[in-house]
Amino acid sequence: MDILPFSSGTGTALFRKDDLNWGILGTARVAAKSVIPAIKTTRHNFVSAVASRDLTRAAEFARVNEIPRAYGSYEELLNDVNIQAVYIPLPNSEHYQWATRAMEAGKHVLVEKPFALNADEAQMMVSAALEKSVVLMENLAYRCDSRFERAQELIRQGDLGKLRFISSSFSFTPNNPDDIRLSPELGGGALYDLGCYCVDISRLLVGREPRQVQALAYQGSSGVDLQVSASLDFGDQVYAQFTVGFNAARQQYTRVVGTEGMLEIEQVFNPGKDNTSMMLMRKDEVRKVNFRGGDNYKRAVGHFYDVVMAKELPRFPLAESVKNMVVIDALFQSIADSGKVITVF
Repeated sequence: MDILPFSSGTGTALFRKDDLNWGILGTARVAAKSVIPAIKTTRHNFVSAVASRDLTRAAEFARVNEIPRAYGSYEELLNDVNIQAVYIPLPNSEHYQWATRAMEAGKHVLVEKPFALNADEAQMMVSAALEKSVVLMENLAYRCDSRFERAQELIRQGDLGKLRFISSSFSFTPNNPDDIRLSPELGGGALYDLGCYCVDISRLLVGREPRQVQALAYQGSSGVDLQVSASLDFGDQVYAQFTVGFNAARQQYTRVVGTEGMLEIEQVFNPGKDNTSMMLMRKDEVRKVNFRGGDNYKRAVGHFYDVVMAKELPRFPLAESVKNMVVIDALFQSIADSGKVITVF
């Protein structure tokens, strides 16, 4: 059995009633930098084990991140009866397989965005969660940001008047030529990695699904979409546009324009822990709304815990993750057909 000598991994489950013990499938940077610290600093949540296909890699990751157990295969971690929840930061191409296998093993699952490679995979993941009566959630941590919640509130209240435009952009240039986000075999590309945010925020702020979409992309010799420009038509004179890229300067923002005002949010998807703000403009009034800094990953982990342990309702039903993939599927279809307008819903 490919387990470190100090690990048992089998036998009677050893956890207190209010504790949630996590296993991490993979040694991705987002796990070490963001999600593992969030789990460790959230009350009653513990990182109990990490798995890699390479035991040496898993052991080193466990040592650096102070994780008690390391496994040399994902299957062994899923067989650990002490693990109740699994975080999956694996390449996009592996989300469906390992989320499904984790749920079949009776684990609750937090899967890194994008939820899956397509809507069919997404729907099968949801079906597995329902069949096994486990919690499944997509890690779109920006949804837990107080600015996003405030933006939704302002739109619902009519502070911007009737909604007209949403414009988002997200870009950066990967430093590592071997970055998995540049691998077509692993589900790389800017639309999956960055566009999933832009599609999601557009849908959620409008409050309904787009009727039609259109997109163009630049690929070069990379094999993945390095740059994407997309449009979403929500009907009733509401349009959303977004641009994403792996070939441009690091930046991110969302701007919402209505008949009576405009809302602008910088660093909307990954603001870090610093204090943040957003600009609200109405007629001749320009108001800066300030927000105290926080950790959206910690908020996401806390919400996941409450859904699992306190049986709270998820703020965002799994249908939202499926619908997001439906739109992304349609955008890929448009790209493949040289920017043809695709009817979605």
